[in-house]
Amino acid sequence: MSAGFDLYVPGQSYLHRLDPRVKLLGVLGGTVLLLAWGNLGLLLVALGALHALLLGAGVPAGRLRWAWGVLLPVTVMIPLLWPLFGYAGGPVLWAWGPVRVGALDLLQGLAMAARVDALAFLYFAWLFTTDQTRLVRGFVRLGLPYPWGLTLTIALRYLPTFYGAYLAVRDAQQARGLILGVGHPVRRLRAFLPILTAVVIQALRTTENLARALEARGFGAPYPRTCLREVRMGPGDWGTLAVLCTCLGGLLAARFVWGFGAPLLRLW
Repeated sequence: MSAGFDLYVPGQSYLHRLDPRVKLLGVLGGTVLLLAWGNLGLLLVALGALHALLLGAGVPAGRLRWAWGVLLPVTVMIPLLWPLFGYAGGPVLWAWGPVRVGALDLLQGLAMAARVDALAFLYFAWLFTTDQTRLVRGFVRLGLPYPWGLTLTIALRYLPTFYGAYLAVRDAQQARGLILGVGHPVRRLRAFLPILTAVVIQALRTTENLARALEARGFGAPYPRTCLREVRMGPGDWGTLAVLCTCLGGLLAARFVWGFGAPLLRLW
């Protein structure tokens, strides 16, 4: 997958068409729920449900493998390092000097790794199915000032462009004999000056063209603004919002009132 900040996967599924504000509420509520749960079994079920949701929305399996490639180091390191923070109890599975690894330590480490993965895929589900225009417009409709929304849109649009320019200039300079990463720190920093100079020049040119484009489109004019792609709540969005509020509210009440999803030695 190419470097960039746009993770959107084009599609026509219901999740793609859902109002971005409803998806944002679902992500925030899901975050609270996953942080409240400590049960390994429930966290694994949530992780599987998110995978099914993404595949049902038409997100390619290759994109999911890319996400797992990003998460794999953290997923492996959490269970390995968790026992180092203290013995939590249960049968001792392995001991070496003062370090003891118990069954409860292993379950807690696995549960923490599953929670991190579930949280990551919850946000991946949001970004994979929401294009940048609707994402920013949703924030603006929630009260984000329009200039801030425009700044966020420009950043999401042009940061990958500038990063691509940096890679192109770096490769071109290295092909001409520029050596990077060799010598003392000052020498290493000086080696990047030709690359940074070219990137800054291109950034200034892009900024000038962007300023002219915004001026031509009346940015800053004291008139009511219109939007090409407005987001509006439809009957399906309101229905989904009601279902989300009911399910999340019920699950949170079950967690804090009856202890459903609390960390236990057993899976359920």
